[in-house]
Amino acid sequence: MKNEINKTNAEQANNIPTLADLALKYGTISQDQHAYLLQLFTFKKEQTDFEELLRDEGMATRYQLGLLKLIREYQIIRKSGEEFGKIAVEKGLATTGDINQALELQKNEFKKSRHKKLIGDLLVETHILTTKQKDLILKEQNLFNKYDYDLSYEKSKSSETCEKGRGGEPEKQSELSIIVSSDHLTAWIERRHPDETVITLKQVKDAAMTYGIVNGVYPDPFIQCFLDAGVKKFPVARVDCAIFLKRQCNFSLHISGDNGKPIEKKKGNVLTEQTNAAIKVQVENLYGETINALSENDFVVRCGENTRWSRDKLKILAVKSGMPALSAARRMFIHPVVHILEDADYRYGPIESYADLSVSGTITGAYSITAGKVSAEEIRGANIEAIGDIHIRVGVTGATIRAQGDVYARYVHNSKIETFGNVYVQNEVIDSQIRCSGKFESTKCKVISSKIYAKGGVLLSGVGSERSRPSTIVAGGEHHAIGLVQTILDIMDSILGKLDDIEDEKRDHQSQAEKIFKKMIALKAFHDKAKKKKDALLSELDKRKEYINKKILINIQNLISSYDKRMNSSLVSLKTMNVSKKEHDACVVELEKKISVLTAQTEKEILSHEKTLFAYLEKSKERIGVPIIEIKEKAYAGSMLGGVYQLLSLSGNKDGFKVEEKWGQGRAPELQITPLLQKS
Repeated sequence: MKNEINKTNAEQANNIPTLADLALKYGTISQDQHAYLLQLFTFKKEQTDFEELLRDEGMATRYQLGLLKLIREYQIIRKSGEEFGKIAVEKGLATTGDINQALELQKNEFKKSRHKKLIGDLLVETHILTTKQKDLILKEQNLFNKYDYDLSYEKSKSSETCEKGRGGEPEKQSELSIIVSSDHLTAWIERRHPDETVITLKQVKDAAMTYGIVNGVYPDPFIQCFLDAGVKKFPVARVDCAIFLKRQCNFSLHISGDNGKPIEKKKGNVLTEQTNAAIKVQVENLYGETINALSENDFVVRCGENTRWSRDKLKILAVKSGMPALSAARRMFIHPVVHILEDADYRYGPIESYADLSVSGTITGAYSITAGKVSAEEIRGANIEAIGDIHIRVGVTGATIRAQGDVYARYVHNSKIETFGNVYVQNEVIDSQIRCSGKFESTKCKVISSKIYAKGGVLLSGVGSERSRPSTIVAGGEHHAIGLVQTILDIMDSILGKLDDIEDEKRDHQSQAEKIFKKMIALKAFHDKAKKKKDALLSELDKRKEYINKKILINIQNLISSYDKRMNSSLVSLKTMNVSKKEHDACVVELEKKISVLTAQTEKEILSHEKTLFAYLEKSKERIGVPIIEIKEKAYAGSMLGGVYQLLSLSGNKDGFKVEEKWGQGRAPELQITPLLQKS
């Protein structure tokens, strides 16, 4: 506590307001309450601080305390920045204008995203200082030793400050941090070492709460599955504006009949309609604050294949005749019907994209297929992406299937199936992986050497065999949705990676140009020094030429000749270096143009992928997780069975039982195994 008192005194000595002062300034407490706090603090100096007093006396909520602490921390960093800038100006490394500009940038960054960026880092980013110059100034600055906040400094590295949330508690910068979007509608968790450090669900939720996030937090199963998958960066909270936009712009769909089933649409028919284009919608952000969120027309529904916007951007129209469908990514499609009365193979050729596909024979791996609904006799080695249901009358072998509807087959061998719907397999699943946001229900199906993840629960005949490798059966989790999100995140990283590569190349050219320029300055100094010495020798020679003996004269002439050679050599080198520097400068200019164009493209692509990502998560939230596995007959020893939080391995063979993940009162979730009731 003495450290706390010393810290408070140091802050006051540097004109840093206390929490009590800030609470008074921003109207959290009255003048009388402030005076009372000061008296109480003086009385309890060795035992308390203003944060405890404000909380214990009921003068500020945890949220208000978080905001006050955040403001005070910013002021500390601001004061530190001013001291840093003063040293930089004194050393001639920056101008007063540079420092004022950096302080203004720091202020705007804090207002925009609550990000407390250090002025040294800002000056390095704007190429006013080098990292070495920044570290040199930090060594002379003692302010970092005066405050025991989460400001860290390493002698040979750049100094950083821990990101802190609106709740005020510092995040563990070494592993876990929260990034909130500028509109305060999305929050991401970022982990530095997901493969090395274990982060629990409680730590993530506590971090979100500490940051002041009270709205839009994703359900526990989502977060747990992200952690189990070792995803480095994932969304932890999101306020979805779609439902508010639909209400505000009177959005309506015109794709189904009275029975709720899609009806065929002709070219030019209206698929969606709204009375006005909502530009702003009133929502509660992550912090529970009511704001006017900016939106785009396609935030509710976007155009997919064979559809287009009307001229007034209020309707989506069919470009050709076919069956309408709204995808999980909130894209509107029209699927023309295509019947193939033979095998879909190399002989048949490519198939029209996004068609409702009916194949009398076998779909092979001749071409990748993107479709609406799919029905076929058999699928072998194909790569299929479907927005609707997939009906296979026989079975699936060596295929990859991604669907958004239900999948039906008699057997699945050596394949991978992912779908938002249910999966029904009559006989067997062997050497395959199935992930679905629905249920896996097949009372006569045996699963051998496979992995089944079904959010809606699992119903099987049996699992494993005496000779096969163990199978994994998990129910109730978000493995399907998280798998899709992980794929999108990888794509986004790849897109950003291309831009980073070009920026690295630009920085490399800038660094090379800077090094050459420094060498040119040194060489020019050498040239001028040699010329000065040569001129001095010539002057002295002219004055005393008649009095100098021949041997000394020859030595002086040789020395002058040597200076001439050095000067000529340095001039040649300067010209060569200048050409090289101009080449690097030209590359920098070209790369900057390229970066400008690519940045706009990247932002557009990232926005599109983020819309798809969040649409997938919202789609998965529509279904309730059912962490129940029912096995009618035998499950062999070694079979892995689990729910969202727990996974167990059967120690021996077991017949006719149910595994259910349950939360005990005041206890962690556990898997309970009970026998199935036999029908009489």
